[in-house]
Amino acid sequence: MLIAVVIGLFASVAIALAGYRARVLTLDGALAAVVVGTAVFGFGGVRWAAVMVGFFVFSSALSRLGRRRKREAEQFVEKGSRRDAVQVLANGGVAAILALVHQFGGVGNLFPAYLGAMAAATADTWSTEIGSLSATPPRSILTGKIVEPGTSGGVTMLGLLASMAGGLVIGLIGGIAGVSTLRMVLVGVVAGFAGSAVDSLIGATVQRTYRCPQCGAFTERPVHGCGTTTVPVRGWAVVNNDTVNGLTTLFGALCGAIVFRLIG
Repeated sequence: MLIAVVIGLFASVAIALAGYRARVLTLDGALAAVVVGTAVFGFGGVRWAAVMVGFFVFSSALSRLGRRRKREAEQFVEKGSRRDAVQVLANGGVAAILALVHQFGGVGNLFPAYLGAMAAATADTWSTEIGSLSATPPRSILTGKIVEPGTSGGVTMLGLLASMAGGLVIGLIGGIAGVSTLRMVLVGVVAGFAGSAVDSLIGATVQRTYRCPQCGAFTERPVHGCGTTTVPVRGWAVVNNDTVNGLTTLFGALCGAIVFRLIG
């Protein structure tokens, strides 16, 4: 096991360094990625590592698409496209914990739960990155009304299809790297789409949203891009984008375990 952990550490450092140099990770984000990656690679094994690498590579590539068109949405969202430590842990913390429990907990097969967590993280990332390029404006998942690009709880048809595609890709990676490809694909698609939908629902209801008193724009940021301190108008103070992402991956893990059991 020590050898696996050492190999996992070196692999995680290489990937985190590549992410930092490509400007998809901040410095603290790269350090957090090493911690998460070492846990997953070292204690999960090859299938777990393949899924994590797939999430990172595809999500990093998609973050580079249509950067000019995404700038408008970035005025709303809390953080930019570079992932910091909290964002990395929000997306990968559940996966790392599952890898540790898989190794030391003696609770049986946790890979479907892990796959569900990563499918939810991937689906949410894909729906955001690809959905922001939609030619049609997003609509609130609750009311169906048109909302500004980047608004929490806003969805587009392109984004919904992207979330299913993200779950599908993660399911394929998990299946090809091991056994039961069809079951893993079903787990990935269902957990991914459900996790992305839950992310939007939380974003539209209890995620903290602010309004800029200077220009009237709504945002997730306590301080708007124009430099003005914003005023909270909706949601709970503890529920920011990172909280939502963490809850999304946790729901994805539960969904993945349930789906795998139901189709087993």
